[in-house]
Amino acid sequence: MTRLFSGIAVLALVAACGDGNPFTAPPTDTGGDPTTGPIPAVLASDLDSFTYDPTTGTLVVTGVSLDEDALGSVYRRTPGLDVPGYVAFTAQDDALDQHATAYVQDINGTRAGIMVTGGQFGTYNGGAAYGREGGYSPHVVTGESGLVTYEGDYVGLTNLPGDETDLLPFPDGRNEALRPGQAAKVTGKIFFNVDFSDNTLKGSIYERQLDLADSQLTGGATTVAVANIDFVPTTIDGNGTFQGDARIGQDDKGTYGGIFGGTESEVMAGAVFLEDHLLEIENAEEYGVWVLGKCGGPQAGAPCTDVDD
Repeated sequence: MTRLFSGIAVLALVAACGDGNPFTAPPTDTGGDPTTGPIPAVLASDLDSFTYDPTTGTLVVTGVSLDEDALGSVYRRTPGLDVPGYVAFTAQDDALDQHATAYVQDINGTRAGIMVTGGQFGTYNGGAAYGREGGYSPHVVTGESGLVTYEGDYVGLTNLPGDETDLLPFPDGRNEALRPGQAAKVTGKIFFNVDFSDNTLKGSIYERQLDLADSQLTGGATTVAVANIDFVPTTIDGNGTFQGDARIGQDDKGTYGGIFGGTESEVMAGAVFLEDHLLEIENAEEYGVWVLGKCGGPQAGAPCTDVDD
């Protein structure tokens, strides 16, 4: 689905404040498999699949482009755009083609990724996916409690213009109406409480920061604090997947979903799609992902050190 690019309304907020697939491993497919089922369409959107190899640092994406065929686009590794917990990739064929940004992470075979194009000609494309290797291995519930915490870093990409550091030089003399954009990112922290005794969970994204373009003034970026996102309590299915609503206060702002992977669910991966969630910006949209180690487990992230499991 091609969605509207929200490039003009951002200024009010600023003022106020090569094809082919080299992999033999199967891709992370938004259609899912008999074990996990499909990723919700609102999260997958334009993305069909991605194949990420953390050993070689390579990424192939199918979908999130103008192509109508099943060819995969090989993204290039872009360390300068990395954020805590996630590695960045980008793609742009030439200076007048749309630019795409991706963030991915894989922890022992449980993975998630987002891919979003910068706005051009009033539209953009995007989507998210997550998956795991092997079947569902739930956390073992003890006699005391089945309550577990997952905490770590979050990254999102929006339909807003971000900094232009990865764009190819725009040709002199070409009309500005042809200029492609680079998607603005959101970073933050994310926290989940999961009760495996009754298979429920809830959580929140907090300390959210949006990096916006300010090309008219400085050619750099403007960082703005934005509202926290709460995940409405939902249930974990028998295959270790979940889906629920995302809110600000009591207002529904989107959908989240995810999956547990690894031995005794040592990792959680997931994605969220948000819309009309940035109060100062009309028609804002955001795809975000997380890949988190279980606090107290072998993959626990740094924020877990303050958590008593």
